[in-house]
Amino acid sequence: MVNVSINQPELSQKVSSLYHQVIQESERALEKFPLENGQQNRDNLLAFLALRKYHLRELYLPLAAEGLPPLEFSTSHVLFTMEKILNHFKVKTEPPARLTIPTPIESKEISERNSAELFGKREKQVQSAIMVTLDAKMIHEPEIMKELLLNGMEIARINCAHNHQGIWKLIIEGLRGAEKKLKAEGNYDHRTCKIYMDMAGPKVRIGKLDQVEISVIKGDILRLYLDPEMKGHPAAADVPAGVPVTLEKAFRNVRLKDRIFIDDGKIKGVVKYITSKYIEITILSPAIKPLRIKEGKGVNLPDSLPSLNVPALTEKDLYDLPFIIEHADIVGISFVHSPIDLEKLREAMKRYNGMNLAVVAKIETKDAVHQTARIILEGLKFKSFGIMIARGDLAVEVGPENLAIAQDEILKICSAAYIPAIWATGVLEKLTKTGVPSRAEMTDASYGKQAACIMLNKGPYIIESLKMLRTILQTDQSLSPRNHSSTYQIL
Repeated sequence: MVNVSINQPELSQKVSSLYHQVIQESERALEKFPLENGQQNRDNLLAFLALRKYHLRELYLPLAAEGLPPLEFSTSHVLFTMEKILNHFKVKTEPPARLTIPTPIESKEISERNSAELFGKREKQVQSAIMVTLDAKMIHEPEIMKELLLNGMEIARINCAHNHQGIWKLIIEGLRGAEKKLKAEGNYDHRTCKIYMDMAGPKVRIGKLDQVEISVIKGDILRLYLDPEMKGHPAAADVPAGVPVTLEKAFRNVRLKDRIFIDDGKIKGVVKYITSKYIEITILSPAIKPLRIKEGKGVNLPDSLPSLNVPALTEKDLYDLPFIIEHADIVGISFVHSPIDLEKLREAMKRYNGMNLAVVAKIETKDAVHQTARIILEGLKFKSFGIMIARGDLAVEVGPENLAIAQDEILKICSAAYIPAIWATGVLEKLTKTGVPSRAEMTDASYGKQAACIMLNKGPYIIESLKMLRTILQTDQSLSPRNHSSTYQIL
């Protein structure tokens, strides 16, 4: 039960004690995270993390009774808010010797500046920047490129897990050609679309199936061949259906009863048999209608600790990096597990003289969720840095029932560090694929306003989705949860 009987002297003492504890813990952590730039980002993040260690619920109603904000709402200006609360109680505070204390106005300015550096300046009436995944098919459809630019695409995404450098170059040339034509027509004279390229990372995928149709349903056995050169085949009288998988190293820690997911969790199985050449899983879902396994779809192993054997930066990523440095504004590092992955990326960027490139760390593993704050503190060493909440793989990794909690936690940590976040995967997906939106995805897209950028994936109705998202982002910004803290900026 929440204690509402705390008297004013006791309440002021509790807040004062908490204030000094947060400062002490934050200052102790400074030595672990030295920075040449971004001290305000770091200091507020450390204060936020220190504050969260304590039970704040008992202070909620007593502070409200005094007309004061809950400490939970001070995400982007923790120590400033605590000082103002103590000033209310006439408690004198000594500013910490080694910590900066951003005000709400300063925190807002830092956040906006970091977002503009990463995504470019955008129209004031649109709350979040819009990123769109480009498709190789668009090379031959220049009108689509023009429509994307005219309807609000500010960042063009190329997924380096698909196609090759020759195709990527043609996509980029098509985009720039469309920009040039629009500018010549006087329709696009004040912007340049940013190019964001996702490195493939150590993504396990279904190998080549050579158009063999393989479908599974609950109760089936599926064999996963660890040799990617093996040929897929449907079930026979004495052999279950089998498909090849890439990245054999990722399966080295697989144990019986581990869960394995295919195609962003659409197919779920559990390990029943392990050999040196293949792993067999019992299919648990889909349960009603068989689902076809498609070549190139992702495979997730949330119970099998693949990161112990597979680094976030692969040989392919390092091969692609010079091309990305030459042609892109932003590089995305996939399947980050810890700050070490960003250290290795920074070393590689230095080798290729690419330190001007902005970096986005994709949070899509359980390890990354737990390490988000440390990943951000390492990311502050780049010229420009952001976080992508890659909800497709993330939902499989943490479980769909925990996705909402995980994405909210990531958004709070990003807000505390003034780091722009990208709301990605599944946004307006039904509309993009079928032309008809669902009510749930409309709510999800609106909720994504909390992030500095929202990403749309490719599909036949991408222009319709882009127009819809732009309309959503032009609604009254004062209703957005991201602006709730402004209520308390009068303190």
